[in-house]
Formats: sequence, structure tokens, C-alpha cells
Amino acid sequence: GIQPGDEIITTPFSFIATVEAIVACNAVPVLGEIDGTLGLDADSVERLISGRTRAIMPVHMFGAAADMDRFTDLGKKYNLPVIEDACEVVGGTYKGRYLGSLGTCGTWSFDPNKTLTVGEGGIVLTDSEDVYFKMDCYHDHGHIHSKEHDRGAEGKSGLGVNYRLSEVQGALGIVALEKMLSALGMLRAAKKKILKAALDAGLKPRPVHDEEGDTASHVVFILPTAEKAKRFKAAANHAGGSFGIIADNTWHYAKHWKALEEMGEKDYFGNRTPSYSPASMAKSDAMLSCAVMAGLNTCMDDSAVEKMIEAVRAGAQAALQR
Repeated sequence: GIQPGDEIITTPFSFIATVEAIVACNAVPVLGEIDGTLGLDADSVERLISGRTRAIMPVHMFGAAADMDRFTDLGKKYNLPVIEDACEVVGGTYKGRYLGSLGTCGTWSFDPNKTLTVGEGGIVLTDSEDVYFKMDCYHDHGHIHSKEHDRGAEGKSGLGVNYRLSEVQGALGIVALEKMLSALGMLRAAKKKILKAALDAGLKPRPVHDEEGDTASHVVFILPTAEKAKRFKAAANHAGGSFGIIADNTWHYAKHWKALEEMGEKDYFGNRTPSYSPASMAKSDAMLSCAVMAGLNTCMDDSAVEKMIEAVRAGAQAALQR
């Protein structure tokens, strides 16, 4: 298991919960850079591996997969578990396999803004019996669950916490799971129309490792400069869009996490934390400052899709034709 002071390598572009999970284990978050897909850059991860590294945690962001071939190879090469944060890509795939199922374990979120939701919570996926047993016990105060024993009469594996979903949430999840592929189909159809209009307007969509497996929860465009990204956002939103510049996203970009920055360059359980200053994320910041995004949802009808297309065209004209 992860011990205090151990290092886990992850990305600066993720929801803050990724780093919070590492810190909750009293481990040290080590932030790599992002690549052109805005996913964690495997080359930067390999450079950061040290004698204290205990896991690699790629995050699949805004509907699209990180480079899982590279990360599974790194895991094998350095004998490190690969923990997939697949909370942003529920139902997404990579070369035919569901994201969250390629590493040692993976996580799905059922937060209200996800395509598949039960109100809150999530699940952990693994094909390791050992990992499954430990998680099953830990999420219920250490209970060793057994059909042969009544509740409270089971054995106890050790300390744990209460991370249980209720049976009502489980029932909702089963029904939602049955509708997941239909929901993804609706999102993908909408995104296909928007991307066609964007390409016709001269925009560059974010490249992804597996287009067929993209959940289409977001559209992301990469502008040539940060200034052009600002012009795109202003014009697109004036035309009725709801675009944001990813570098400005305070919950999904570590540059804005003041509490994390204050942890930097300090002695920490026999280790020393790296810098988490904005300057330490310069390469990622340059990329994210040029990236604009908007979320899609299953409530978008044809008129809503057309409205976004008009916003995209307006943004492209303002950003690119000057």
C-alpha cells in the first residue's frame, strides 16, 4: 500500500479530487506535464520516477483517454501500479476496452454532472482479486463480507471507513448503466456536427488517442495563441455559447490550488515535496491557455446544437480572421 511520504505521479490538469486522494494517504503528489492531447505526458512521467514513486495516476479528461499504452508499459517497466482516474470519461473506451479497466484499478464518478449518475459517489474497477478484497473491506469499516455470517458477525480485516453507496443508489445505477450507451450516442452525434462546423471554420479540435472511445462530454479547440483563445471565447459567448479557457478553470487546474502550492518545498513524512508554484507548470500553462472548451449534455436538442455551432463560427471568425 501507499505509505506516508511515498510519491504518486499525476497531472496538473484534473479535478482537485485527484490530488486530494493522494494527500489523504499522506503521500506526495508529483505533477507531470501534459502533452498535445492535454493528457498526462508519459515522457514527463518517466523523467519523474524516483525511488519513492509508488504509483502512476493518469487522468482521462473531458471525455478522452490518456495514452494508456504508454502508461501500462511504464507500469510494467518500473513495476508500478497504474491507477486510472476515469471519473471524467464514464463509458469511454480505449482500443475497445472500457477506461478504468486497463490499469491496476480505475475509478468512475457518479457525480450529478456525469453522463451516468446516481446522485453522488462512484465505483472502483479492478481485475485483481487482492485489490478487490482490500477495497471491499476498507470501504465498509474493515468488514470481511461473507454470506455465511450476519452483519456484525463477520471477521474484520483492519481499519476502514464508510464509503458505502446505498442500495437505492445501486438500483439507480443499474438502470442508468442500461441507458449509458444510448446517452453516449446522443452526445457523440451532437459533437460530430459541432466538430464538422469547427473544422469548416478553420479551428483545430483537441487531438485524442481514440476518437471512437471519446465520450463526447466536451468540445475542446486549440487556438494558435492565448490571445486568440481569449478572442474566441469572447465572440463565441457573445453569440450564445458557454466556452471557457481551460487555464482559467479553478477546479480543474493545479495552478489555482493555493492549498497545494502552500504544501510545496516542505519536509513531508521523511520526503520533501516539489514546488507546486504556477511557474513549475509553465509548459502545461502555455497549452491550457490556448485551449477553449464547452460541455455537452444529453438535454441538447437540435436547436441547442445549432446554437453552439453558430457560437463556434462566431468565435472562429473573431479569433482567426484578423
